[in-house]
Amino acid sequence: MPKSTDWFWRRESTSNRIEVDEPFYSVADRWNEPWDKLEFKRWALRLRRALLPSEVDLGLVFISSDWIDFAEDIVDVLRSSLGIPTLAGCVSNGVISNQLEFERTGGIALGLFCLPGGRIVDLGFSAKESQKGITCDEPGFWRRQFDPGSEGINGWFVFAEPLHVSVEELIKSWERDFPNAPIYGGLAHFDSEARTSAVIWNDSVIADGGVAVGIGGGVKLLGVTAQGCTPIGDAWTVTKANGNVLERIGNRPAATILEETFQGIGEEMRRRSRGHVFVGLAVDEYLDEFKRGDFLVRNLLAADPSKGSLAVGAFPRVGQSVQFQIRDGKGASEELEELIAVFRRELEEKRIYGACLSSCSGRGMGLFGVEHHDAASIYPLITPQAQVGFFGNGEFGPVGGRNFVHGYTSSAAVFVDV
Repeated sequence: MPKSTDWFWRRESTSNRIEVDEPFYSVADRWNEPWDKLEFKRWALRLRRALLPSEVDLGLVFISSDWIDFAEDIVDVLRSSLGIPTLAGCVSNGVISNQLEFERTGGIALGLFCLPGGRIVDLGFSAKESQKGITCDEPGFWRRQFDPGSEGINGWFVFAEPLHVSVEELIKSWERDFPNAPIYGGLAHFDSEARTSAVIWNDSVIADGGVAVGIGGGVKLLGVTAQGCTPIGDAWTVTKANGNVLERIGNRPAATILEETFQGIGEEMRRRSRGHVFVGLAVDEYLDEFKRGDFLVRNLLAADPSKGSLAVGAFPRVGQSVQFQIRDGKGASEELEELIAVFRRELEEKRIYGACLSSCSGRGMGLFGVEHHDAASIYPLITPQAQVGFFGNGEFGPVGGRNFVHGYTSSAAVFVDV
């Protein structure tokens, strides 16, 4: 039994369970021993027993890339020995277990969830099938894959590999067919040299595609999408745009507005912003005041001083509000604190069943300079329930009521009662 987490010591005693006021609806832990299928099975069974007498409705498993050769054995143990009815996950660049993050280190993170009154639907799909859904002329392609079971789904987890799937278009097509349902999860890690990646769906390890798990009935998903940015300067209105090029903001050259914003923010903020400036595009134009979390953050790709234009990693619209942003560890930590404060109030009076955290490989120690930053920040909201998650190559999460693919983001989804 690996001693890299305190899960068993916190939750297990000589009588096998510690009495607490709140029953356990979920458990999670991390395995990181030399591979032995029998020992892994024993570890997984101990984890399963810790959830008794509750049933397991959903298993989420994340496997760091150096364990990919054992993925089929891992799936076989979890499905055949634990009897997990729905199993989903992906290869990762690191795993998360409860309040602890294990970046770029070997391991398997497993979360088991009991979702009373909930309903689960699931679908594995190939890259070819995802392209059909993206290019389908008539809406409803994805809904038809579940019929008649897709009604009443409150939210989704989607895990996809990025080598063969057009991920941004996939999320758009999913939102087209399931409007008003948040999408969480993210992109599996891929080996750039071997060109390999994988997602897990029940008994299958899918090398070219994805998996979707719908949560419905008496359970829904509430979440936090922390993009790691701080707005600077003022919010402006886009007055001229061409494709992904911002030409004029507030009837002035976009590059001029950026330069004036940079000069007006003070020396400390200018120092923090060098090389870390992004563009925030408002998703909801009807807000009276914009703050952190109201903007979809995208890369600032290039500037053309001769034309005064800026190329960005999105397609801004004329009339859309825009505000420049900076991304650094201090701002990202402040943003997450603010979002958690709001989220804590949203969770009041809700029965919590557990959580799944998707974090970008660009966060963690590299951004914050400390270990376990995001996991330790989210975990107090859900304890004594469990949190499982992974570091990947892109995160899914809603901003302003719409679903997007993000970078440098932590996207936390919490199972709660409706």
